[in-house]
Parts: sequence; structure tokens; C-alpha cells
Amino acid sequence: MQNIITFASMTAAMRARELLRRNRIPARMTRTPAKYRRGSCGYSLVLERDADAALKLLRQSDIRYRGVFADDDR
Repeated sequence: MQNIITFASMTAAMRARELLRRNRIPARMTRTPAKYRRGSCGYSLVLERDADAALKLLRQSDIRYRGVFADDDR
């Protein structure tokens, strides 16, 4: 199962990806699946493992995200 974190802007997604990379949490940026877009820019990060550590870092760094989804379809 993958975790998808959606963002309001491409810039926020890129900042988040760089922060996670620096903290050795692998994430890849991708187009947000249509079922999760809900008015976002259409970019998200996909994490292969539990997103708790990533979300904690994002909150501590004041990087805002729109939503978090566990996705079995990919």
C-alpha cells in the first residue's frame, strides 16, 4: 500500500519532496489521481511506507498539505 500526500501547489509539493529527501524519507512526485484531486493543483507525493514521520516533518517545517490517502490501486 502507498500513501499519497496532496498539496495545494506544485511549489509546496517540491519543497516537501526536498525536505523528505534530506531526511532520508523516499518520496516521488506525481500527478494526483483524479479521485483525490478535490480542487488541488494535481501534484502529490507518493510514499511507499507509513507516512507518519513524513507528516510530522511537514508540520514542523510549516509545509501545508491538503490531504493524506492510503491507496491500494497503484
